[in-house]
Amino acid sequence: MNAFWNFPAATGGLINSINNAGLETFRGNALESLTREICQNSLDAVKDNKKPVIVEFQTFQIHSDRFPNRSEFIDVLYKCQDTWQGRNQKSEEFLRSAISQMHMDHIPFLRISDFNTKGLEGADSGEIGTPWSSLVKEAGSSNKNESSGGSFGIGKSAPFLNSKLRTLFYSSQDMTGYESYIGVANIMSYQKDVNSYTLGNGYFTTNENSTAIQGKFSLDPNFTRKETGTDIYVSGFHPVDNWEEEIRKSVLFNFFITVYQKKLVVKINGFEINDQNITDLILGLEDNEENIIVKNYFLLLTSNNTIKISYPAKKYTRDIAFDEGEANLYLLNGEDLNRRVLMTRKTGMRIFEQKNISGSISFTGLLMITGTNMNNIFKQMENPAHNEWSPERYEKNPKLAKRIYEDLRKFIRNTVKEHFQEKITDSMDATGLSDFLPNKSRLTDATAKRRETLSSTIKSIIKKEKKQEEVLQEKPKGTTNEVDIEKQLIGEFGITPGGNRGGNGTGKHAEGGIDGGGLTEPDGTNTLDPEEPGQTRQERQRKPSTQPIEMTHRYICTNKAEGKYRFMITPTKSLASARLVFTILGEQSNFALPVQTAETNDGRVTVDRISGDTIYLNSLKAKKNFILDVGVDYSDYCVMEVVLYEN
Repeated sequence: MNAFWNFPAATGGLINSINNAGLETFRGNALESLTREICQNSLDAVKDNKKPVIVEFQTFQIHSDRFPNRSEFIDVLYKCQDTWQGRNQKSEEFLRSAISQMHMDHIPFLRISDFNTKGLEGADSGEIGTPWSSLVKEAGSSNKNESSGGSFGIGKSAPFLNSKLRTLFYSSQDMTGYESYIGVANIMSYQKDVNSYTLGNGYFTTNENSTAIQGKFSLDPNFTRKETGTDIYVSGFHPVDNWEEEIRKSVLFNFFITVYQKKLVVKINGFEINDQNITDLILGLEDNEENIIVKNYFLLLTSNNTIKISYPAKKYTRDIAFDEGEANLYLLNGEDLNRRVLMTRKTGMRIFEQKNISGSISFTGLLMITGTNMNNIFKQMENPAHNEWSPERYEKNPKLAKRIYEDLRKFIRNTVKEHFQEKITDSMDATGLSDFLPNKSRLTDATAKRRETLSSTIKSIIKKEKKQEEVLQEKPKGTTNEVDIEKQLIGEFGITPGGNRGGNGTGKHAEGGIDGGGLTEPDGTNTLDPEEPGQTRQERQRKPSTQPIEMTHRYICTNKAEGKYRFMITPTKSLASARLVFTILGEQSNFALPVQTAETNDGRVTVDRISGDTIYLNSLKAKKNFILDVGVDYSDYCVMEVVLYEN
């Protein structure tokens, strides 16, 4: 049976323009929304939890003639144009752009494929409620389980926002091996006949019921699916110039936890983000406010000083109860941290940051809700964009949801203060205060009259003799005892003062009268041999540089009691051998900081040795970040100055 574009009509039904509520939810940032929704949907469909889900973004283009039933689709666009001419400006603008694209020689596409996923089950039957029907045919529905990330069924709209034609093609191979594909055009209604308008959505199918077409879909000439999973083809993909960087940034910003935990791998036109390079990618981000916050959270994930606190068991009603550990709070204390807690659920995707926890404690935190019961409650509080929790969204019992959410925030605040707030004792010794208090032994009886007087009695007179200072007399200029110096030279070294003092050697030895040779004119019979042991060499040895090398660095205290600090360092110059000199900055003066241990996280950068306040390093690369863990002999917080030199 031949495939065709089917745009169903309904007499007296709803007429849709180009504006779409689902699309408007993600209009603020189309590429980031695309990345978030695609990766979350793929993680929800994982096949083998022991392996990472792989999501691939790949661009390609085809000749316009290869667009499925191109002429028929163009005809539909013209019918839409006739219907909306002079009636809706946005619809008119979209149609002009889409028709222009369809008449070009080539059409750009973005292929989004996932692997280690189950595929679109239900494509063979088209039954309502199946993953295929939920994605392709149903509006505002989701059949995902309680542990999933999505819940509204709106995220599937995000890819349409990145298509100039508002048209996608879905291709899949499910767990049974069934292969299928279908096209979906999310455009607008048009007048089909005198009494009816289409609903707005059209399907590239083989029947009036708009079911999937059985078989393998071949659109990208360089790709053929050989395992279970889903492919989404975004037609008319015209992103901004740096779209690859935008998707890469979105992955690092929203899924760094999932990637680090080896649950997700993302490929962007051949560039791969995985657990092996996630550290370098995050540390390599520009140091703006947004990226520094991400670096703080990633430092928490990788630090040995991060503490983990399990959320206690809670019971609210007969049906709603949480077991201990359904959520875990990870905390790290140190200087210059963001004082926030990143909130996440099952998939590990960033949802939002909990702020206003403490203005006096420098820390960073991560809350991960992984338990099924707790994940289900908070999933129902989540908005469609997955960036906020609102108890009012929990339709069954908003008041109970508010209490559950408040208990969680209270747990976070109290845990942070319990572990990191400075303890204040009931009493303390005030050193030196006795100098300002009266001496009780010298007080008179409480009934005695006291008065303040100045005593004028002279008890004794001590006469102090002044010792006359010795005056050092300087010798008049030009009276240096050169005779004594010459005698010393003759006695100790056998040198006669008659030769040239510039070292050009025309003098004589005192006894033998042999001609002398110097370094700068080695022509005498006594010329120095640089190859002989003990002789002076002519060449100068290269001295270590005293000129600082420019670098950027940040550091935090990871263990105050043990004097442990973690530095993130980026030199601007490649150095085969270098040294870092550490100094404590004080109010009155600075002094050297004794370094005890040093270790890097980069196999290329090695610690050669430690000497006092200096760490000697090898193989530093220009603009390449590396982490240096340093232990110092100083058991309190300190402000450090670190200077890089070339050896």
